[in-house]
Amino acid sequence: MRYLAIVLLAAACTGVPNVVSTPRPTNTPDIQRAKLDLVYSALTDQDVHKVSSKKALEMAVEAVRAEARRTGGKADIETPAFQDASETIFPDFRKFADAVSKIAAENPQLSGDDIALAAVTGMLRSSPDCHTYYFDGRRVDSRPVEETGMSDPPAPQGREIWPRDEAGLTARMLDGGIAWIRFIEFRVTGTYDIRAKVKAVLERALAAGAKAWLFDLRGNVGGNGPELMASSFMNGEQVMTVDVRTGRAGVRAAVKELRLPDEYQLPIAVILNDRGGSGPEVFALFLKEAKRATIVGKKSIGCLGATSPTRMPDGSLISVVVEEYGGAVTGTKYNNLGIEPDIAADDASAIKVASDHLLGRIAGR
Repeated sequence: MRYLAIVLLAAACTGVPNVVSTPRPTNTPDIQRAKLDLVYSALTDQDVHKVSSKKALEMAVEAVRAEARRTGGKADIETPAFQDASETIFPDFRKFADAVSKIAAENPQLSGDDIALAAVTGMLRSSPDCHTYYFDGRRVDSRPVEETGMSDPPAPQGREIWPRDEAGLTARMLDGGIAWIRFIEFRVTGTYDIRAKVKAVLERALAAGAKAWLFDLRGNVGGNGPELMASSFMNGEQVMTVDVRTGRAGVRAAVKELRLPDEYQLPIAVILNDRGGSGPEVFALFLKEAKRATIVGKKSIGCLGATSPTRMPDGSLISVVVEEYGGAVTGTKYNNLGIEPDIAADDASAIKVASDHLLGRIAGR
C-alpha cells in the first residue's frame, strides 16, 4: 500500500495539472509623457492663436491612431471627452496620456519615440504657424510650406560694385542708374552688421550714379534688425501692428533717428518670392505700409511674427509663436498669409519688371 501511494504521488507530480497560467507582462513602450506634457503646456499657454486644448489633444490622439494604422496595427481606443478651453487643462492631459498609452499597448510595432513624435505632430498641426515647430534632430513644422521660388537667383548683367560677402551681400549697377542690392541674411554679429554694410553699398552706388534702389530679397532667411534697415528710408511712420495672446500689444514705428540723408531717399523696389521669410517680409511690410517702396514678384511665405522657444531635458526644442504682425496703416493681416506684390512677376522676369518700374519712377512716370 505504501508503494502504491508513492506511485500515485509521482503520477500526480508528472501529469498535466489543471491550473491557470499567469500571463506575461506586456512590454508597453514609454510614450515620453513628460515631453508630451511640456509640448502641450507650451502650446496651450503661449500660442498667439489661442489654440483650444480640446483641439490640440484630439488631433494628437488622432495622429497616434493614424500612425498605428499606417504601420499595420489597430487603434480602437475611443477619444476621451476634453474641455473646449484655450488654456492648459491638466486633467484632460492625463486622460489623453492614458488613451495614448492604451494605443501603445495594442501596437508593439511602434516605439515610444514613434508614438511621441506622432502626438507632437498632431498637437502642432492644431495651430498652424510658420514660427511654431518641434526639433529633435528632425524638424516638425506646424505649417509645412512648399516653397517653389528660386532660393539663389542669378545676378543680373551689370557692373559689380560689391563682391559677395559672408551674408551674401552683393551689388551691381544696372542700366539707367538702378542699384541692384542682394543679401541672403540680416546678419548681425560681433564682427558683422548688415545695416552698416548695406549703407556702405549705398554710398558706393551713389558715387557710381545710383538713381534708384532695387533690393532683391528672394531666399533671404531673415535675421536681426530688418525694421532698422527699413527705417533708413522712412520718417518714423507707425506701420506694424503687434498682436499677442491677450490682444493688441501695440504698434511699431520706424526709428526716425535712423533715417538717412536726402541723397539716399531714392525710389525703391523690393523683390520677394516664397523662399525665405520673416526678416525680408518685415522689411517689406515697413516700406509697403508707408508707401515707400513697390513690392515686386510673388506672394511671400507669410512668416511675420515672433516665437518663444522651450528647451526640453532631452535637448529637443519646442518653439511656439507668441506674436504676429500686421499692417497698421492698411489693417492687412500678413502672418500666415504673406505679402501680396504690388506688381506680380515670376522669378525669371522679376528683375526686369522691377527695373522697368523704377525707370518709370526715375523718369517721373
